[in-house]
Amino acid sequence: MNILKAIRLGTLIAAFILLSVAHSNAQREFTLAECIGYAFEHNPALNAIAKDTLIAGLGTQRVSGLYLPRANFASAFQYYIATRKTLVEGGSALAPPSLPEGEPMALDVGYKNSWYPTFNVNQLIFDPSYRNNYNIALQNQQLQSQELVSFKIDVVTGITKAFNTCKLLELQARFLEGNITRIDSLAELTRIKFTEGAGVKIEVNRVEVTANRMRSELANVQGSYNEALVALQFQMNYLEAEPMILTSNLTVGQIVDDSDELLLQLSQGAPDQRIENQLLQTQISLADESIKLEQSRALPVVGADGSVGFTPGANEFSNMFQGERWRPYSYIGINVGIPIFNGMDVKRAVDQRKLTAQQSRDYLDQFNIQFESEKAITEVQIQMALERFKYADANLKLANNNIELLHEAFVNGVADNQDMILGENDLYDNQARYFNELLQLMLSEIEGQRVVGLFNSLAGL
Repeated sequence: MNILKAIRLGTLIAAFILLSVAHSNAQREFTLAECIGYAFEHNPALNAIAKDTLIAGLGTQRVSGLYLPRANFASAFQYYIATRKTLVEGGSALAPPSLPEGEPMALDVGYKNSWYPTFNVNQLIFDPSYRNNYNIALQNQQLQSQELVSFKIDVVTGITKAFNTCKLLELQARFLEGNITRIDSLAELTRIKFTEGAGVKIEVNRVEVTANRMRSELANVQGSYNEALVALQFQMNYLEAEPMILTSNLTVGQIVDDSDELLLQLSQGAPDQRIENQLLQTQISLADESIKLEQSRALPVVGADGSVGFTPGANEFSNMFQGERWRPYSYIGINVGIPIFNGMDVKRAVDQRKLTAQQSRDYLDQFNIQFESEKAITEVQIQMALERFKYADANLKLANNNIELLHEAFVNGVADNQDMILGENDLYDNQARYFNELLQLMLSEIEGQRVVGLFNSLAGL
């Protein structure tokens, strides 16, 4: 029995260890689209802006309800400290016969206690500002939605740059690891030759210097990868314990091929493809509608109201609830408000709104100029980056070919260690330049995609 218990205990311990190791090595895979989706779901600032859109939508509903009837109940109880009086003159119908003609007399009137319960209904019939208020509420709702899209585009741009930078640095790290494997073999061979007296110490030192340069560059690339990954996680608001594994089919050929199509799109791009243009257009519409809203304040407003209530009164509070005292009264009427003179306030307010509208149009003109500048700058950047990359690509291919030729020559005894070291250094330098130019080309392309509005669909536009 003790042996059986020991076996069971050992099995449980082994299972616990395996589960612990599996948990510690748990990883989450993310594609670029999944990174963007995760950011949209977990970004508090994005959620806050989304709530602005909901708030604006409720504002539209409030305006649309202005023509709905309003009903309210009001009640007031009053106790009069001083007895109310009224004046009558002799000879009037209310005056005592003994009162001389034209002589005044104060008579007590009313009650010490009174209660006024009423039920009122109001209905707006015509308000010239209603249509303008409704249009402004709609445009404000649209503006908040566009602000949300604009923020999402910034998030998509940042995540795309960080994600693709990570993938490119992964590719560079694999190249460097291959170089290090090859240089380690050369270093080992050089040490053996030196030990056997077939080489000199300086060759050993030089090959070790080259190997150390490559390891240093690999550490630098890995550090840059970690920085880009941290930037990606920051933009995603990724706070999970599991490390991220980025999966993508991004290739060098894809980056190069995309440049030609993107240059064509840049040449055909129009400012209305950008969310900034749409934001400014909405602001102009808001400003124009605000002018009409101010002008409507000089027009008449028509409404209707009705009321049903009671006015019981008594000198003693206990008599207040006698049935004969509760006689209802009611009325219904039309009210009209006609502005006559408002101290020039409407005119000045209209002038202010007109200046605001013109200001918005000036901003739109400035953006259109800025868009053309962004197009031209990004197009030049992509062209220059592509040209530099093509030279770097050609040089890397030559350097790789030289390594192959030198290796063959080294095996046949035609080349020595010094030639191999020079070839490896040349390959290392050209690889570093190659990936640097490739990175610049990729980042320029992502910026170009933002300029022509290619991220709009990812942001829900």
